[in-house]
Amino acid sequence: MDDLREVKSTGESRRLPLQSLLLDPQNPRLPSELQGMTQDDLAVHLELGFDALTVAESIASHGFFGSEPLIAIENGSGRYVVVEGNRRLTALRGLVDAQLRTQFANPGPWEALAGKAGVKADDLVPVVVVPSRSAATPIIGFRHISGILQWQPYAQARYVARLVDEEKMTFADVADMIGVDRTKVSNLYRDQAIATQAREMGIDTGPLEEAFSLMTVAMSTPRLREHIGATLGSQTATGEPPIPAFRASELRELITWLYGDGEISPVIGESRDISRLGNVVSNPVGLAALRSGDSLELALQKTRDADVDPRQRLLHRLRTGKNSLTAALQDLPEFLDDSEVSAAVDEARAAADALLAALGHE
Repeated sequence: MDDLREVKSTGESRRLPLQSLLLDPQNPRLPSELQGMTQDDLAVHLELGFDALTVAESIASHGFFGSEPLIAIENGSGRYVVVEGNRRLTALRGLVDAQLRTQFANPGPWEALAGKAGVKADDLVPVVVVPSRSAATPIIGFRHISGILQWQPYAQARYVARLVDEEKMTFADVADMIGVDRTKVSNLYRDQAIATQAREMGIDTGPLEEAFSLMTVAMSTPRLREHIGATLGSQTATGEPPIPAFRASELRELITWLYGDGEISPVIGESRDISRLGNVVSNPVGLAALRSGDSLELALQKTRDADVDPRQRLLHRLRTGKNSLTAALQDLPEFLDDSEVSAAVDEARAAADALLAALGHE
């Protein structure tokens, strides 16, 4: 599949001055808050988050490879927005713009490379100019969603959403074009729409965007989908909020459980905890425990306990405690002088005394 050849056939190969090229403010890899920011702001973010320095090192050593031209569209004022190749353009800008380099996280290496590369603002750069964003869609989608240069999941989801909402493509059209199955496309669309709805509710979605795969796993868990009223991706209505308004509070609490909210820590430690979270949320006792602030482990234990005969539950707890204390006794001789161990033994004794007192065995 030679998408670059296809793009070249629909566009025009040119050599354009570096100073005429613009970073794409709609780049799917940019955080939502950077959409539409200044060119310098975009470059600083791309340099920090996407290792433009490595590209700059290659350019300084070997020059800019004409076999991999940038892909751009005209912006109507004589300049060109690069829709594919923003990391390479950031590297070029860093090599030519001394003022921009001072804003980078570590300007030192850039200064040395700039002297070695000798790139100037009026240097000509190979670019394929296409008539519209949609003309470049096949190569961008294939490279960055199913190809060897895959974006992070949230960037993939945003790109899919752009194709569906702006280009009016169906899930099937997108899947066929970029070479993935329809289920992945529809799930990416739904999960991105959930993030958008959450942001419009005033929720900080920065952590969600950074660890988007957690939301993807959560939405593959039927009990969590049911909790917030989400549908299967294939059943998601395009252009509409995916979560019913009456489930907004459930969406907010799910995001808090997954990511925290700045004041409250997430209840999961890793993605493997998400299925356990689904089990807890689907149980009224477990759900109440989470909502009261219990940890996932404690909520899970309460869920299990709720389904057990009280007498059997008591016997299980007593026998588990006894077994733990017996095992601890084997380790105790090595730590007889440990004050923390001594304090823990006192706590265990106090708990045993309380049990005896409850039985009337003073």
